[in-house]
Amino acid sequence: MTKEYSKTDNWNRNVRTIAEHSKKFTMTRKVDTYEYESLGECIRSDQVPASEIAEIFTDKTFYKWYKKKYWNDR
Repeated sequence: MTKEYSKTDNWNRNVRTIAEHSKKFTMTRKVDTYEYESLGECIRSDQVPASEIAEIFTDKTFYKWYKKKYWNDR
């Protein structure tokens, strides 16, 4: 039985790499706090394209929330 790609370590590393790279840029998209949970789930289930993930993670507040919620190993 194979895992869905979005549930693999490789996928998680790719999203993390995009996020780490994007946080250096000026914010181009502000995420409203009421969207955090649903947007986080959409990212986790591979429903958001990489280019949009990069833009979303320019919002440093959302980046910090996502990192704390999903990457609690750091």
